Amino acid sequence: MIILMVAATASLALGIKTEGIKEGWYDGGSIALAVIIVIVVTAISDYKQSLQFQNLNEEKQNIHLEVVRGGRRIEISIFDIVVGDAIPLKIGDQVPTDGVLISGHSLSIDESSMTGESKIVQKDHKNPFLMSGCKVADGYEDNGEETPLRVRLNGVATFIGIVGLVVAVSVLVILLVRFFTGHTEDDEGRIEFIVGKTSVGDAVDGAIKIFTVAVWLPLAVTLTLAYSM
Repeated sequence: MIILMVAATASLALGIKTEGIKEGWYDGGSIALAVIIVIVVTAISDYKQSLQFQNLNEEKQNIHLEVVRGGRRIEISIFDIVVGDAIPLKIGDQVPTDGVLISGHSLSIDESSMTGESKIVQKDHKNPFLMSGCKVADGYEDNGEETPLRVRLNGVATFIGIVGLVVAVSVLVILLVRFFTGHTEDDEGRIEFIVGKTSVGDAVDGAIKIFTVAVWLPLAVTLTLAYSM
């Protein structure tokens, strides 16, 4: 993105300098449009992914469990728990809400997700308070690792980025070699660079033009593909 923005600025400055503002903004404007498209595609993709993860997270959090209410054991959603419900817990269960221990035997709670302390806390009538999100000791822990699908997508996006960068650099090198060896002609068929005759300013302008033309399109396409993942 930074390279594209630099290319857009350089192209605008060069185009206005050589062709005037009326026609000189075309190349720079095209690059700027490509940057905007990449930003929009990325924003839409991220928004869709955030909605999908939000829906999945809501489904994941909508746990059904058994509670004792009014002397009867019933199954309810975790979101329907009310004050007064008694919730049986066993090893591996997650504490669904803040509460107080009513009765239990050698109850141990892992509160590392709340306090950051890895020490297992014993719960009894002297220390009866339970915090939502903690787990009964010896339950498994979510290690927070990325899913295999996300790992593979990140690998594909990285590969696409590398390929795009290699293509852009290769095209840039080839066009620069052609330009400085006198194999590039302008619209009127004249050689654009002649050693000892072409001024430094014209050579720099030509190099900048080649840079913007060679780099912006491959990078724009690459970024669009990579960020859309």
